Amino acid sequence: MTIIKSICLLFVFILTIKFIMISKKAHLISISDIFNNNKTIIESHRGINREIFENTLESFRRAINYGIDSIETDVWLSKDNVPVIYHGYGEFGQLQNLYDHPGNIVDTNWRDLSYYKTVVDRLHMPTLRDVILLTKNKIFLNLEIKDPRVELFWPVLIELIEKYNYYDQIALSSFFFDYYNKTKEYNVKYNRNIPFGFLYHKNNTQEFIFNKRGNSLNVYWTDATKNFCDRAHENGMAVLVWFDMLDEENFNVYRQLIDNGVNVICSNEPMLAKRYVNEYYYKFYKKSYG
Repeated sequence: MTIIKSICLLFVFILTIKFIMISKKAHLISISDIFNNNKTIIESHRGINREIFENTLESFRRAINYGIDSIETDVWLSKDNVPVIYHGYGEFGQLQNLYDHPGNIVDTNWRDLSYYKTVVDRLHMPTLRDVILLTKNKIFLNLEIKDPRVELFWPVLIELIEKYNYYDQIALSSFFFDYYNKTKEYNVKYNRNIPFGFLYHKNNTQEFIFNKRGNSLNVYWTDATKNFCDRAHENGMAVLVWFDMLDEENFNVYRQLIDNGVNVICSNEPMLAKRYVNEYYYKFYKKSYG
């Protein structure tokens, strides 16, 4: 009887583990979710940056554990051509006073950068490879390319994506639209579907691009009016909004963005945003379907 009971318990344990694995895998959103889902997706801006230092493996791991839909992060190329994760400032990826060493990303070899630690929390700077390995089959990744050296950066990026078969859980974005041309050429040549997000700053006077079907317009949140979102959707483009680090986010802002038709909210308060989105759609479906 004891043996039978043990076998039953083992069977239940195995089923539980399988259920957990399936649940985690099912949480991973797809590109089609972003473009075709009627529910707004919440993206974590540089990880859970309000709790732990931004753009670190720890901040990304926390976003995964919290069940956030997607992570937004930033990437540069080091002096020895290693893609590293850091927001950066200026055209060279200035470290400013956020790490315990001065300098620029593009002027520093990865061997040196790997020893640097954040002034707050004392965490190491990750590589893009580290992030891919951490997030693979767990969470969607919106990768903002900060490095302006398109011809140098592109082959290194694609090599990593190909090596880890990472095509279906990544979107690329940049203020440098030459990366769009590279992405489009690659998708056509290899029959891939990596979307590109055209990033605009709130003070940027450049005209918005509304006709790049299958891609997205990534704009400061106040630009995402109802008319703006409708026009983007009519041309098969998604709308992503982002906030400055010091912007105040609240339920009224989230409701406005959802009502306007925003597809992705890149939030500095992703848990707050996710809570509101869940409540919003729960009330909507309850009202519509009882």
